[in-house]
Amino acid sequence: MKKKVKVKKKALIIIPVIILLIVGIIFGNKLLIKNKKNSYYHPYGITIKDTSLYDNNKQVVGSISKDIGLELEKTSTDYFKIKNTSYYIYYSDIKEGKNKSLEKNYIPFNNNIKTTNKVSLLQDNQEKITLDKGINIPIEYQDENNYYVSFSNQLFTIVKDENLEVIEHNNTNEEIANHVSILNYDTIKDTCENIVCTTIDNFKTQVNTLKENGYYTIDEITFNNYLKNFIHLKKGAIYIVSNTPKEEITSLNELNINVEKNNPLTIKITNKPTTPESNLLRLDSYQIKSYSLTENIIKMANGEEVIETSPNINDNQSVPVLNYHFFYSDDESCNETICLNINKFKEHLQYLKDNGFKALTMEEFRKWMYGEIEIPNKSVLITIDDGAMGTGKHNGNKLIPALEEYQMNATLFLITGWWKIENYESSYLDIQSHTYDMHQYGTCGTGQITCATYDEALADLRLSLDIVKNNDSFCFPFYSYNDTSLKAVKDAGFKLAFVGGNRQAKRKDNKFLVPRYPIHSNITMSTFKNMVN
Repeated sequence: MKKKVKVKKKALIIIPVIILLIVGIIFGNKLLIKNKKNSYYHPYGITIKDTSLYDNNKQVVGSISKDIGLELEKTSTDYFKIKNTSYYIYYSDIKEGKNKSLEKNYIPFNNNIKTTNKVSLLQDNQEKITLDKGINIPIEYQDENNYYVSFSNQLFTIVKDENLEVIEHNNTNEEIANHVSILNYDTIKDTCENIVCTTIDNFKTQVNTLKENGYYTIDEITFNNYLKNFIHLKKGAIYIVSNTPKEEITSLNELNINVEKNNPLTIKITNKPTTPESNLLRLDSYQIKSYSLTENIIKMANGEEVIETSPNINDNQSVPVLNYHFFYSDDESCNETICLNINKFKEHLQYLKDNGFKALTMEEFRKWMYGEIEIPNKSVLITIDDGAMGTGKHNGNKLIPALEEYQMNATLFLITGWWKIENYESSYLDIQSHTYDMHQYGTCGTGQITCATYDEALADLRLSLDIVKNNDSFCFPFYSYNDTSLKAVKDAGFKLAFVGGNRQAKRKDNKFLVPRYPIHSNITMSTFKNMVN
């Protein structure tokens, strides 16, 4: 009997111990797992392998590649929530990483991409994240082929296709930039000898001051996307261009800015900012000069009009502007008083060449008028109005061969709606606007542009600009103008406008009423010499 009692007592002791051991092992393992999971938690983690994404019910709803950084939120389970998403990742599939903040100089669109189909998020054209049940996510920006989205504070692309729906969504109320100022640093060198050169020291000072005032530079891709309204930029964006190669500007890395190569075919010095509504073939920009003050460059970055004058400007210099119209040869006739025998024209060119005159391009004349450059004392501007008899390759072809023979520059003010611009192509001939279709007397008794309303005049000028693609200058038909037509010319973006006047042009002249010498058929060489000397 005593032995049986002892056995029962042992059993009563052993069984609870075994139970406690089993319970301890179970809860101990759970605690070990929990502690192990907690030791894996970091606010920012990096995937250590290609793995799965899970929903709130821990069902697989996608996949994610190795080495993807994620912002994480701690949970009470073995899964960490990916911040600002509805996705989870298993605790042992990540390691600690360093947070890489997504720098944004842009503002997200108030549009989302929405789809219930399987969608892939890419980086460097490689699939990094796959979401089996689709996505509803804000569009950060876009380009021709892709949407750019932020997933856990990293930027990914989603290829545009017909399965993606773009829906309105209030993602931000932040104000977007209404312009980008193009700052044209023609040349950046250690030392400068001309007016459109900036020393590296001045460049560094100006750029640092811009940065201190909240301005930032954008690259060519971003700028092109801005022009196409593919990106909404924050206020303060500037686009810097220069003819100096990047590798020659040793301070660029130190300054941490973008400087792009200047494209003279698209960027024009207009002293105005560029907007998405700007003509893509003639982008507005500011010319930075050797004497540009830092405070003026701040104003340019802000989109203001800034007129700068060289401290060494010669206001007393004057330039004869000659105004020709039609040309004919000895075997032809022309009854207009503004016709000129081509041989007389050649005599004029010969005299200018023999006596050391520089025949200016319109760009050179415009820069001289605005005090941006100095020119030789013996300078002349040759202009031709209309584009009629003898001026084009389709109507006599006398002007261009003469200019090319004597290597003299000239400017043709073309009525762009009457003849094709291709008829006047020559490296010695600038083509400028003489209206699109307003070269006739109007019902008010003067040139049509003075009879037209402001809107009519502006619409005609813009049609002409679409053809000549150059707003350096304009010429009033019949030399007639009024306040309305002057305002239309200025608002169209022209920098100069020409009339008559029979005297030489000076810098202090009204830049929209530049005087010229009309050349008539009975002009003598004596009269011509008096005009240009």
